Amino acid sequence: MSTAIQKGSILVHRVFDIAGEISLVRAEQLLSADSKGPRLKFPTDTRKAIIIKESPLKADLGEELLDLPSGKFPVRIFARIWNYGVISVTAELAIAPGTDWDALVKLAAALEASSEIELLAVSRKDALKKSILPAVQGPAEWEIHEDYITYIIEKADGLENPREFIKKVDVAALILAEEKEHLVDEHRSFLVENALQYSSSDLAIIDWNSALLIEPEGQRDVADVIEFSLTHLLEFRYYDELLGRNLDELYDAMESKRESVANIFRNFYADIAEDSSRKYMEFSEFLGRVENSLKTVGDPYLAVAFKTSALEFHFDDWRKSISRKMETLAQISQILHGEVNTRRSHWLEIIIIVLIAVEMIPMAVDLWKYLRVLFGY
Repeated sequence: MSTAIQKGSILVHRVFDIAGEISLVRAEQLLSADSKGPRLKFPTDTRKAIIIKESPLKADLGEELLDLPSGKFPVRIFARIWNYGVISVTAELAIAPGTDWDALVKLAAALEASSEIELLAVSRKDALKKSILPAVQGPAEWEIHEDYITYIIEKADGLENPREFIKKVDVAALILAEEKEHLVDEHRSFLVENALQYSSSDLAIIDWNSALLIEPEGQRDVADVIEFSLTHLLEFRYYDELLGRNLDELYDAMESKRESVANIFRNFYADIAEDSSRKYMEFSEFLGRVENSLKTVGDPYLAVAFKTSALEFHFDDWRKSISRKMETLAQISQILHGEVNTRRSHWLEIIIIVLIAVEMIPMAVDLWKYLRVLFGY
């Protein structure tokens, strides 16, 4: 059955890790001083139930025409700058009034396949990063980024009862952007049955790839929660790879046997362990922020939305993976510290023996002279 949508929008997210940290105060000053730069907009809605320690800066990056197979679509682009070194770029595309469900699914498939979105997001991210570079601490562009699409429907035929509405349309085809493949009923039923609902007029279906939000009043709270979760997912993946690299370096160092007599007083393994300890502290702080964010969501509906996002993005799996790597890294570093300290102790013993021997040389010479005099040699 085809259902016409009268009002709605599509949010296409791209999330990038660009640095260790960003000073939002300094970034605000830089962007505000740049008359040609994007105009900052700060969240002022006191009804927001999400309390973040340092709210991100929101920058309006203007409009563009997105070229898709079905035509050119105007998109509004904005970005959020997060203090933990992340920039999320979002392209907002309005759904044309009267668009039926099949056409929306085709549009979703086109957006998933489009490379123009990628290029557009990267170019805007690069320009924004250049503008705030003095506020960026430890700039380090990571090649991996997150992508996600959120579909928001405000008005549609038969939307009086959202539960009945999603039974009439192929939600799974939209969520997975499958234009041609017909998904099995089990998967379609699973998505519908696990929909979240706060009131009789709204509804949210959150999946790993995209989400469908029915918001008659145009609220963006759940969409903001999803974007917030995406930034955390990117950080989980970043720290997981970072720890993996540290382990690889440690294994390579062990194989190459870099601890030699020449650098006996420079502990190469200690350098890696020190760096790993710093990363451990960074991740511990980040993990605490994630856990605290669950506690600071005052609205139960948004708390459930956050937990659902965390479940779909496999936060627990990433957490466990990072914990295992951190434990392995700590154990290996401790063993190597012991080996290096033992080796240093051996060399110190040798040095002490040599010093004692050197000090005894004059005594031996004097004794030899005395013996020669005594025996008349």
